[in-house]
Amino acid sequence: MSSRIAFTEDQFTPLVAALGARDETAAVVATSFVEAPATTVTTADAEGTKVDQRVTLVAQTITPVPEVAYAVRGPMGLSISSTGWVPAFRAAAACNQVPVFVHTHPQGMPKFSTYDDQVDIDLAISARAFGAKYYAAVVLAGTPDAPEVAARLFDLGEEFNARAPEFVVIDAVRVAGAGLHLYLPPSADGEESTKERLSVFDRQIRMLGPDGNRTLKHVRAAIIGGGGTGSAVAVQVARLGLGELVVVDDDVVTDPTPTRGHGITTEDVDRLKVDALGDHLDAIGLGTPVIRIDKPLNHPDAIAAIAHADVVFSCVDGHGARLILNRWAFAHIAPVIDVAVLVAPTEGEDGTRRVQIEQRVTWVAPGTACLLCRRRVDPALAAAENLDPETRKRLAGEGYVQAAETPQPAVVTLTTSVAALAATEFLLRLTGLGKTDATELLLRSHLGELRRNARSPRLGCFCTNPDFIGRGTRAPYLDLAGVLQ
Repeated sequence: MSSRIAFTEDQFTPLVAALGARDETAAVVATSFVEAPATTVTTADAEGTKVDQRVTLVAQTITPVPEVAYAVRGPMGLSISSTGWVPAFRAAAACNQVPVFVHTHPQGMPKFSTYDDQVDIDLAISARAFGAKYYAAVVLAGTPDAPEVAARLFDLGEEFNARAPEFVVIDAVRVAGAGLHLYLPPSADGEESTKERLSVFDRQIRMLGPDGNRTLKHVRAAIIGGGGTGSAVAVQVARLGLGELVVVDDDVVTDPTPTRGHGITTEDVDRLKVDALGDHLDAIGLGTPVIRIDKPLNHPDAIAAIAHADVVFSCVDGHGARLILNRWAFAHIAPVIDVAVLVAPTEGEDGTRRVQIEQRVTWVAPGTACLLCRRRVDPALAAAENLDPETRKRLAGEGYVQAAETPQPAVVTLTTSVAALAATEFLLRLTGLGKTDATELLLRSHLGELRRNARSPRLGCFCTNPDFIGRGTRAPYLDLAGVLQ
């Protein structure tokens, strides 16, 4: 089993701030449980085919242990009365959430002590008695500016053994907001590549350092859209050595596609885009597993495939998929990088041809303005695009919705350059090497302008609703009843 815990920056910051205190501090986090069917991954290297069961816990409510509930509290340990954690555990279980016990080691290491082991057994038994299916524990160590994290997950199902409960080490704790951080388990050094393998990434290690390169190896990324922009993003991030890359596109290669699609040739016409692009990505040979989903984004297979992604690149033409991904970023607490190109050619009466070019990269995550706040999505058009083709055709004929849009101008240099901006923005935010104050880049190539901007979320928008943030897969999914096929 592979697993994640996801926090927003606003949730995680107070937890690590407690590392500045002299004594240990604790809190209970109620998390939404996201599980996807076992995934069969066929890799391009010697590992072959493997089956991976995945779980992500998405933080929703954080309940600090009240001061009066600490029976013992010091720099090397704590003891909490039942009033400090039982109500939060009961509430989480009652809402089908997973309780997570978080505590700090302000003067210790990011590892569980023998005393922690016994406490977690007791808490796991209690969580199971309250009706929870899982229980997780997190230790925070280090400093507020440089925290270290250890986390583990207990399955409380039928095979749970109260005397010697088994657990799995959480693969990564994801913290998303204006930035993106993956806190990896300190014991994972044994999985590092050989020197020969590391030499392949020597040039990027010289910039990112070994820790930055190791983080990239654990990233699960998804790309929605395998055309000009999506393929350009894919060939770049695949060369970073990511842990996994999911490509979602239900379309086939047409005659114009090779003029923009990286890794796609005229021999691929009529093939699925995910297969043409997937074959090229596999041939790169750097070991990143590529999952191909030849379904529209609103298909259950596509939703399941991206459920555990750490970052999603939105490389779509229309509004329907953007609306889904815009909400997905907040429900799953993972950034969506929305990539767009708008080319508007005009011709004057004298035959002079001019063009306006708008290339955009927008970082969408909890704490930032969403695409609706920025008016980057038309909700009515999105609703029409998310209808099944027959229904949309019928309603368009009756004048209720807009008919399908005609293809827009596109040129490989523009789709490639905006894709490079998106991939770079991801890399710099993940590794902490870039600024996070602005969450949108606007490139006007015809004017030679590159601008960055920031905008606060709009009051009353869904993206400011604490009940929506971290809701995971709770029905109705994304509060978009009827959208999924």
